[in-house]
Amino acid sequence: MPLKYKDTIRDLCVLTVFGWMAVLSPGWASEPSMVLKLGEITVTAKKDSAEESPPSATIIKGEDLKDQHFDKTLYVLQKVPGVVIQDYGQGAVASQFSMRGLRLGHNTGVAIFVDGVPINESTSHGDGYGDFNTIIPEDIESVEVIKGPSSALYGQFARAGVVNIITRRSGNFNLYKLGAGDFNRQRFAGSAGKTEGDLSSVFGVEMSRSEGAADHSGWLLCNATGKFTYDISDKLKTGLTLNMHATEWDHPEYLTRQQWDNGEYWSAKPLGGGERYRYGGSANLSLAATETSTVNAMIYGYTMNLTRYRDLDTTVREEYHDRDMYGGSASLVLKTDMAGMKNTLTTGVDGQMELTHTINALNPSRIPSARENITVNGESVITTLSAYAQNRLHVSPRWLLSLGGRIDSISGDLENKLTGLDSDMDTFTIFSPKAALDFTPVPGSTVFTTYGEGFRLPGGFDKFTYPGLKEETYRQYELGYTFSGIENLQTTLTGFVLEVDDEIVTLDAAGTKENQGSTRRTGMELAAEYTIFRHLGMYGHVSYVKGKYLDYVKNGVDYSDTDISLVPEWLFSFGAEWKPPKGLFAGFDYRYSGESFLEDYPGDYTGNRKYTIDYWVADARIGYRIDPYSLTLDIKNMFDERYPSTESANSLRTASPRAFFVTLAVDY
Repeated sequence: MPLKYKDTIRDLCVLTVFGWMAVLSPGWASEPSMVLKLGEITVTAKKDSAEESPPSATIIKGEDLKDQHFDKTLYVLQKVPGVVIQDYGQGAVASQFSMRGLRLGHNTGVAIFVDGVPINESTSHGDGYGDFNTIIPEDIESVEVIKGPSSALYGQFARAGVVNIITRRSGNFNLYKLGAGDFNRQRFAGSAGKTEGDLSSVFGVEMSRSEGAADHSGWLLCNATGKFTYDISDKLKTGLTLNMHATEWDHPEYLTRQQWDNGEYWSAKPLGGGERYRYGGSANLSLAATETSTVNAMIYGYTMNLTRYRDLDTTVREEYHDRDMYGGSASLVLKTDMAGMKNTLTTGVDGQMELTHTINALNPSRIPSARENITVNGESVITTLSAYAQNRLHVSPRWLLSLGGRIDSISGDLENKLTGLDSDMDTFTIFSPKAALDFTPVPGSTVFTTYGEGFRLPGGFDKFTYPGLKEETYRQYELGYTFSGIENLQTTLTGFVLEVDDEIVTLDAAGTKENQGSTRRTGMELAAEYTIFRHLGMYGHVSYVKGKYLDYVKNGVDYSDTDISLVPEWLFSFGAEWKPPKGLFAGFDYRYSGESFLEDYPGDYTGNRKYTIDYWVADARIGYRIDPYSLTLDIKNMFDERYPSTESANSLRTASPRAFFVTLAVDY
C-alpha cells in the first residue's frame, strides 16, 4: 500500500524545515559559550540532576550519541544493560522493549519524560503508549534510565522503570546532519542553539523517510521543536517549549512460525499502515526562593491524532484515537542540614487530564464517513492527581538513606456513543512507598539496596467495563555494588526481584477479566566501562533474568510454578570506541539475545513449546573528522544475521538485513 498522505506530510515537513532555517541567522555561528546545566535552569518539576539517580541507573550522554545513526530514537536504549529492543517493523509506530523481564509493548510499563513532560498515554493501543519517535536524537542532552519502581518522583506507568530524557536548552552551537542509505533512506536533522544575554533559544528539526527492507514497509517522519529560556533575574528563570510531530507508515503482515522455520523471512503481503500527528508545548518557571530552597512549576498540553489500518483478507479494520492532554506540576526542593547531616527533601504535586475519542470499525475505503460495523465508539476522560515526597539524608560520609512515597488518585468517565450510556470508573487511590540505602565503606566502593512499589491499571476501556478489577501491584527488591576504585574503570553489579500480584487475566469461557495471577522475575545485571587510554574506551554488559508464574490460572489452565514464556534469559553486549577530537574515529557494538528456554510447563499443557530465537548482531561505524565537518559510515547487522526484530508465540517479524548509512555532519 503506498503512503496515502505522503504529499501532505512531506509538504508540512519541508515548510517546517525552511521556516526553521529562516529563523536562524549568522548570529548562530557566534563564539561558543559554556552550556548551562539543566540543574541551573531547572525546567522540570521532576529530578533535575543525574546525581540524584539510584546507583543502578544508566546515564547516556548526548555527546556520546553525536556520531551515531539511529533509524529510531528508541535504539538509543540499546546502551542500557538488560534492555533488548523488539521492533514491530511498522515504521514510526511506537515499538517495544524488554526490561527486567517485562515486555513493554508500545513502550508501555515504563514512564517516559521529556524535560519533565510525560509522554505516556492511557486508553490507547496499550495503556501507557509512549512514542520515542517524537524525540530528535540530536536534541538530546542526556538520557537517564531507572530500573523498576524505585523513585517516588514518578508514578503511573513506572512499574518497569523510568526513561527521563533531558534535551539541550541553552548554549551557542550548531549541528546539522544529512544522510542517505540503502532501502531508499534519507534523513536530515539539525539542532542549533544561541544564548545572548538572559535569553537562550534552541531549535531542532528532523526529516526522515525509508522504503524499508521489505515491500509495504515505507515510512515518513517529521519532527520540529523550539525551546526558549529567559532569566528574569538571578533567582527567577522561565522556559517555553513548542514541538510538532507528523508521521505515516505502511507495514507488511507478520510471519507465522512455520514461515520462519521454512526460511521465508520476508512477506510481500500488506497488513496495514497509518498516520499520527502531535502538536504541543509546555511552560515552566524556577524560583530560587532562598539559598537552600527552589520552587519549580510547569504546565503542558498537547493534541494527538492516531489512525491505524489493518488489511484483512476481505476488508480493512480501522483504529482511531483523537486525544488532548493537559497537565501541570509544582515542587519544592529544600536542602538543609539536620544535626550536621546534609538533607535534601523533594516534595510536589502532579495533575493531568486526558480526553480521548476512540473508534474501532471496518473501513475498506479508509474514509472516516464510510466506517462500517463500528465496535467501539467512546469518549473518555481520565484525571490523575498525585502527591509525592522523597528525602535523601546523608547520615554520615559513608551512609545515605532515602525514604519516600507517592499517592496517585485516578478517576474517569466514559460516554459510550454506541449505547448512549455514561459510566464512571472506580477511583483508584494508590500509595507507593520507596526506600534506598547506600553504604560506601571506602571511596570508590558502594553497596546499595532499594525497595519500591508500582502499579498497573486495567487497560483501555476495561477501566469502565469491569468495575470490580483492582490494579496490579509491583514490588521490586534490589541489591547491588558499584566499584570505581581503579582509575578509568566503572562497574555495577545489581541483583533484583520483581514481584507482581493481582495480575489481570482474560477468562474467555466466562467472557470477563479478573485479578487472578502473581508472578516473579529474578535476575542480575553487570555493567562495566573502561577507558583504556585517552580517546579509546570499551564497555560490557551481562544480564540474566528468569520469570516464574507463582499463582496463575488462566482459562482453566494452571500455570503455577511454571516458567514465563518469551523472556530471553541471557543478554550480552560489548563494544569499543575510538573517538579523538580530529581525524579517524570508529566504533563497534556486539550484542546477544538468548533463548527463553522453558523447562517447567503445566502438566496438562498441550500447546506448542514456546521459546525465543537467540541471535548475535554486530554494528560498526567509521568516520573522519576535519572540524567542523565529519563523514560517517554506519553498518547495521554487519554479518547479515537473520533474526526476529520481534516475536510472539505465533508470529514474528524479520529484522532489517545488513544496511549501510552515510552521514555528512557539520558541528560548530
